Amino acid sequence: MILPKISVVTPSFNQASFLEETIRSVLSQGYPDLEYIVMDGGSTDGSIGIIRKYADRLAYWKSAKDDGQAAAIRSGFARATGEILCWLNSDDTIAPGTLRRVGEFFAAHPEVDLVYGDLNLVDADGKCLYTARPLIRMGILVYENAFVPQQAMYWRCSLYNRVGGLDPFLRFAMDFDLVVRFLLAGARVRKLPGVLANYRWHRAAKSSTIRDVMEKERNELVRRHLPAVAAEPAWRRCLKKAYYRGMRYAREPRSIASALRSRTRT
Repeated sequence: MILPKISVVTPSFNQASFLEETIRSVLSQGYPDLEYIVMDGGSTDGSIGIIRKYADRLAYWKSAKDDGQAAAIRSGFARATGEILCWLNSDDTIAPGTLRRVGEFFAAHPEVDLVYGDLNLVDADGKCLYTARPLIRMGILVYENAFVPQQAMYWRCSLYNRVGGLDPFLRFAMDFDLVVRFLLAGARVRKLPGVLANYRWHRAAKSSTIRDVMEKERNELVRRHLPAVAAEPAWRRCLKKAYYRGMRYAREPRSIASALRSRTRT
């Protein structure tokens, strides 16, 4: 079986306390056709020394002031030459064996555009808080649970190019925006069993500090891409939220336990 080249982009800024673990989680995969790109935003905390330590195993890296996370990721993807793309933030990690599982699945299923899996939410020390078990469905994303398993998601470069790539002007919801556009473009999506990544939840994480920006961007993106949904009355959206929550729990019953743990452990 000929495995596809996988390009992984890591954006980073002043994440020295986590960055080396992130880099090692990618390089230790032992994937035979890996292209790893690190885009640092001009860190001053020792990150550069960590990146240089692994420079001979990176396809490309740079450290310079940029226009934010989304712009840095987009620039990294512009340099990527892999058939399969993903990005991994500098405080998250890939689970062992993930890249081979992903590569073999894409090689065996040329009709599939995007794959994803479950992910562990871990604390600053790497201790598992709970396992998120997402489902990528348009109705679930826009009505019930906008969570996107970006750390555990891989897609074909052809799909990425077809939708115009990442929006460099978004601060938080660039993953939500990208997935919505993937689905609107008719992406064929499959979920792989098991945990594919670890999503680190800590006080300095952007997901912990700018929730208001997150909600504002997501609401604006729904208005932009799905104006009919945004125009629905509140009562109808409430009913649909209940419907899609029931669908998610029915298709992935373990999500119920995950939801309960998420309320007590984060």
